[in-house]
Amino acid sequence: MELQITLAIVVIVVLMLLLLRQRIRAGRTQLVLRPLSGYSSLKQQVAQAIETGSKLHISIGQAGLIGPDSATSIAATQIVNSLAKEGCANGTPPLVTVGEGTLLPLAQTQIRAAYENADRIDEFDTHQAVFVASESDSMAYAGGVATEIFQNKIASNVLAGRFNEEVAIMAEAGTRKQVEQVIGSNNPIALAVATAVTDNILIGEELLVAGAYLESKPVQLASVQLQDILRWVIVLAIIALAIIEMFT
Repeated sequence: MELQITLAIVVIVVLMLLLLRQRIRAGRTQLVLRPLSGYSSLKQQVAQAIETGSKLHISIGQAGLIGPDSATSIAATQIVNSLAKEGCANGTPPLVTVGEGTLLPLAQTQIRAAYENADRIDEFDTHQAVFVASESDSMAYAGGVATEIFQNKIASNVLAGRFNEEVAIMAEAGTRKQVEQVIGSNNPIALAVATAVTDNILIGEELLVAGAYLESKPVQLASVQLQDILRWVIVLAIIALAIIEMFT
């Protein structure tokens, strides 16, 4: 019985997603996303990097694609994918640093795909995505990322993924380099450090909607709208259950 209920919920959610995507694509639904300073700043920094011929540095943390923080890493790679498309098309590819083995080939694949999409595949270099240090040594990772920031001509420092207190070292490197910074994480410790460095912060689930904010494809916008609908359904269900408990 529980399996049937779960399958029914999955089917309903998928159908709702397809319906919302179709309505957005047809222009029957206009979705206005809540302004987030982190994504607004990212768009400005991409333009600045193109104008100055500099790179965006993007560090996507130390959480692999399998594990409790995998959703955060996948969301961070979506940021790489979106920013790489614009950067590679204009000759300013991002410099991506990773601290977990499974993230490296994914980052390289996304940069390569961006070059292919821009018909500039001959400019692709595997060293545009760098494995810095193992997830078992966060301080070595932070030190390696800081070194990359200092040694390269970058226009912005983007830290998006699973970080801990070592984010302070990477953020300090960006501050000394005097570049704009965007920091996003699902870890309260990293976010506490970020608030002392920049106003451009992406908190928890705000990372998960990167595609909707940076690319605005119908399916991405539909997923954001569906999340809002499901939140209200859950809230109303909790209230209804509380009322029922009061009178029974």
